[in-house]
Amino acid sequence: MENSFRHGSLFLWLAMVVCLLCVPRSVCAQAWDGDGDVKVYAGYANVGGKSGFEAGSDYAISDFVSLGGQITVIPLKDRDDDDYGALDGYDFSLHGDYHWAEVMKLPSVMDIYTGASIGLRTGGLQAGVRYNFSETFGLYVQVRQNLFKTFGENSDHAPVYKGKTALSVGLTLTF
Repeated sequence: MENSFRHGSLFLWLAMVVCLLCVPRSVCAQAWDGDGDVKVYAGYANVGGKSGFEAGSDYAISDFVSLGGQITVIPLKDRDDDDYGALDGYDFSLHGDYHWAEVMKLPSVMDIYTGASIGLRTGGLQAGVRYNFSETFGLYVQVRQNLFKTFGENSDHAPVYKGKTALSVGLTLTF
């Protein structure tokens, strides 16, 4: 079990490095700058009362819409009955968001967004707020409701994400 957890951790680190290498290197001064804006974020995640972490990236394709990807990891405790595999706590998802900053005429340091996500475990809806306290760094808070299961049979994966509310908070980095 410990060896498979190491392989899963290695996969997570490799995926994060690949995401970071794909990010352009120009700096924006606002929480939401529109077309071409890139955010990388990471922080604490709580899914249905279980703690973990998430990391992801968000790329603006217009002044109002962005697309991104995210990895969420909820480490599962070892169990005697082998209900959980080492990779059952991972979820990789893609999301599309609509940014309300311009429509709501928010201060340039704040961004409110809503959207939908589809992942390896579940699909659902999300909403969040970002606040930049400098040109590069900021904070985010996001809530996601996982509405439906996506891939695999019910017995293939532990029900870590299905039907659960996920709350996350962390830091953003603007490129």
